[in-house]
Amino acid sequence: LSAVTLDCIENERDVTRLGARYTFWHVMAEAVANAIDSMAALKELVFEEKAVTMNEILLALEANWKGYENLRMGLFAYPHKYANNDGCADEIGREMVAHFVGRVRFHAAKWYPDIIFPCSVGTFSWVVSIGKEVAATPDGRYYGDTIAPNFSSADGADTHGPTAAINSYLKTDVADMAAGAPIDLRLSRSNFNHEQGTKRLAGLIKAFIDQGGNIITFTLTDVAELRKAMQEPEKYR
Repeated sequence: LSAVTLDCIENERDVTRLGARYTFWHVMAEAVANAIDSMAALKELVFEEKAVTMNEILLALEANWKGYENLRMGLFAYPHKYANNDGCADEIGREMVAHFVGRVRFHAAKWYPDIIFPCSVGTFSWVVSIGKEVAATPDGRYYGDTIAPNFSSADGADTHGPTAAINSYLKTDVADMAAGAPIDLRLSRSNFNHEQGTKRLAGLIKAFIDQGGNIITFTLTDVAELRKAMQEPEKYR
């Protein structure tokens, strides 16, 4: 990395010793949707409705939900989830991300300008390996399960379509995420076929950018293709 980074060779110092002209180390928030959904459920069920105590939640998490399946299903089915344009969940997400950015900036200030620490929300392709290190969470997730990818919904939590997911995402100040905050969307290929479909996809991307979006990725697929992939996975890697 140092060999192809500007000024390291001339300065005879690598990137970890301030050899580069500009030194950046991004600070990454992970499992953000899991955290948002967990806090939304706790806010209402524990503190507002008082339907369950925090002690019961902690015992269930410590047991990885064994013996607490009804409680887990109640939390998993809780309706206020990130990526559904839901006011309750999205307000928590906005507050949580703002707090994260604020704390990063506070701790990074003493290093500026020698080292800059831009914020990000991201997991790249590590959602499985990261999840193996994360304990059970109050959104109903088991210990070791996959975490939410990038700044996207937790598995199965987005039930109101791609526009709602984008609206939830845009309610947080992703302009502060200079190191990236991707949202990943899974779309039905049938909605984007032919020239009209291409224009529809282009319009979706343009609207995302115009409203301040950071990074968006798409997976286009259809039911028939998914069934073929299940039968012959080696052909659909």
